[in-house]
Amino acid sequence: MSIRNCFIFLIILFKIAYMINIGENLKKLRKQQGLSYRKLSKEVGISHTNLVVYEKNLTMPSLENAIKLCKFFNVPLEYLLMGEGSDFQYHDLELAQLFKEVDSMNEEDKDMVKSFIRKLIKNMQEREQLRKEAKE
Repeated sequence: MSIRNCFIFLIILFKIAYMINIGENLKKLRKQQGLSYRKLSKEVGISHTNLVVYEKNLTMPSLENAIKLCKFFNVPLEYLLMGEGSDFQYHDLELAQLFKEVDSMNEEDKDMVKSFIRKLIKNMQEREQLRKEAKE
């Protein structure tokens, strides 16, 4: 068993011990995207019946199905298990991977990325402020 699988197994044990509500987290993700059980079923290849019992916490998804759901919703497994209580900082897996890559860069390149992000955020805030002022 790989270290990753051991980690996932420990999380599942934690879920059992502390009654983490996977069903509520899954329901929240599904509703945020406006998906019916049948539509989600077609998208991820899990029967709608299984999705219903997962959301009702009658059973836990298999590791394979949990990974399918996480990939579809673009969230880490920790988010599915713990919801907002997850220590995971990024709910977007691609963003997390990009920051992991940035973290391995030299300091000069990291500074350039940080500068770009700060400028992007400032630009977005200024645009939002202009939109608010235009509505007034």
